[in-house]
Amino acid sequence: MHCVSCGHTHFSATPYYYQWNSKEFVLTTCKNCGLITMDPKPTDEELGLLYADEYFETGQHGLNRIGMTYEQGQDKNGIDHRINAVKQNMLAFKPDMQSVFEIGFAMGHMLAAARDLGLEIGGIEFSPMAVSRAKEKFNIDALCGNFENIDLSAHLHKWDCVYGGDVFEHFIHPDLVVKNMHRILKDNGVAIVAVPSTFNLFSTHIATAIFKLMGKRKRFVDKPYHVFEYTPRTISALFKKEFREVQVVNRIKKPSQLNMKTGGFEYKIKYLIHVINYPFTKLFNRNGDRLLVVARK
Repeated sequence: MHCVSCGHTHFSATPYYYQWNSKEFVLTTCKNCGLITMDPKPTDEELGLLYADEYFETGQHGLNRIGMTYEQGQDKNGIDHRINAVKQNMLAFKPDMQSVFEIGFAMGHMLAAARDLGLEIGGIEFSPMAVSRAKEKFNIDALCGNFENIDLSAHLHKWDCVYGGDVFEHFIHPDLVVKNMHRILKDNGVAIVAVPSTFNLFSTHIATAIFKLMGKRKRFVDKPYHVFEYTPRTISALFKKEFREVQVVNRIKKPSQLNMKTGGFEYKIKYLIHVINYPFTKLFNRNGDRLLVVARK
């Protein structure tokens, strides 16, 4: 295995792993640049299993906590919420944009909001079911496939903004994703991705140190959806290979918004640490649990 960011071939195992499909997926850290990835990575067949129709029906996205499907959760947010998200996550960083291409648009809620704001829209989604639903629900025609390797010749130098929300961490080859984002942007266009950053939090730093000290390991309860875990440093390094300017904004959920998953003792401790982490991130733009990356071509 080699690092997709720096090319280094030496990794060290973290205490964390997934157990799924009769396999163990261990999170490892590049000894040179610190990028965290799982070993082994899901095969193409396993990716098909991970992102089958049930992906939008189960506990991913915190659905188990709110007791509804992904589509129901997005519908409940309402159009005003989605329009505000487009303004905060895209237009705030490129007010003059006229078009947006979304990677991993799911059922099209965000693209529909962008269209309501007068923007030309396009996108790509891995799930055929979600693409079909976006067409039925919002009359959105878009690509179905993997952004890493799909033919993008019709989109070269076409878009003012390329956006990906909670999708970049799922890709096997994020270096190819960054290159393709750069390819389809116009000059002076902007690539924007939002990713979770669990390993950026106080609670994860503390837990990792304790697990290592005690020689213990921690199994994550989810399926191995997140092929990579990013921090501001590691995700900036990937985008700086292609883009002239990269900005990382640290965001953080309120403690009351945490997905407590199993709800056990560890998560109660995590909640208490998050109470301290939250104001720190707000004050200093550091150690957030979500990162918004803004990369300018």
